[in-house]
Amino acid sequence: MDTATHIMTGVGLAGLSFLDPTVAHHPEILSSIVFCTVVGSNAPDVDVIHKFRGNEIYVQKHRGYSHSIPAQGFLILGIAGVATIANGGLYFSTFLFWSFLAVLLHVLSDICNIYGTQALRPWNNKWIALNILPIFDPFIMLLHILGTVLWIIGLPPGIMFLSVYILVLFYILLRYVIQQKLKKQLLSYSSSGVSYTLIPMFRINHWGIIASFNDRYKLGKYENNRITWSKDLVKANKKNKIISATHKDTFVHFLRKHSEYVHANIIEKMDGYEVHWYDLRYQSRLDEPYVAIIKLDRKLNFVKSEVKRGFITVIEKA
Repeated sequence: MDTATHIMTGVGLAGLSFLDPTVAHHPEILSSIVFCTVVGSNAPDVDVIHKFRGNEIYVQKHRGYSHSIPAQGFLILGIAGVATIANGGLYFSTFLFWSFLAVLLHVLSDICNIYGTQALRPWNNKWIALNILPIFDPFIMLLHILGTVLWIIGLPPGIMFLSVYILVLFYILLRYVIQQKLKKQLLSYSSSGVSYTLIPMFRINHWGIIASFNDRYKLGKYENNRITWSKDLVKANKKNKIISATHKDTFVHFLRKHSEYVHANIIEKMDGYEVHWYDLRYQSRLDEPYVAIIKLDRKLNFVKSEVKRGFITVIEKA
């Protein structure tokens, strides 16, 4: 999820903590609970420091080891330890529990996005992505804002945010049911050998669609019970010498390994070629899209590479 949602989740968990008898009977530790939940809800994104090393490194490292099981354990113990020290060595188990819940919800919510995480490292390096929620979900954010406002005006925060998280859970389950129903609908229309990936969008009845055929991709949308197709992209020829020359690049290797839906486009220049590599799952600003641009000379020798981020429109020529 996006940073704003992670912050509001931390606030929501702080409100939920009033159901904990220790917090209810010791309101003086609320500030430490807020520290545990807000910092814990954002702590796995400590890998943002890789941005200083450039887009290429950041994209490869983001949601990797910092979201792994050992990293989660280290973050939870560190956050709870700081809060315990600040309270004279008291309430460690309480701070540990709420730090644990905050870090865990961060990782679980990221798993629900299209980017996913390597949450099972070091035992399994596979990227886990359920494609249920968009990076920013306005409904989930609205629930947290509403709960916070009602807390401020005096309603009991524990019961308030328990209701919020029950609604969030049912909302995610509803999205999952819609996703599976749409997948079955798409598969019933198509011949064998076609695979589909659904991209969650803001509204629950709007989904992006990627269809993968043997020789091409089709991009489309599902809106209000209607499926419309917008682009037809010919898959890159694996025997193409220009495209093959870019496979040695470390970021292209990562991209091809990380996603089933990569598309390469060749642009001829006066002094050589540019090969633009896209991950077709990313088609909006909020989904952290990027394009890898590999520059080659006329003899197909590597010149340089760069990774650009921002809104990307995939052109249709292959």
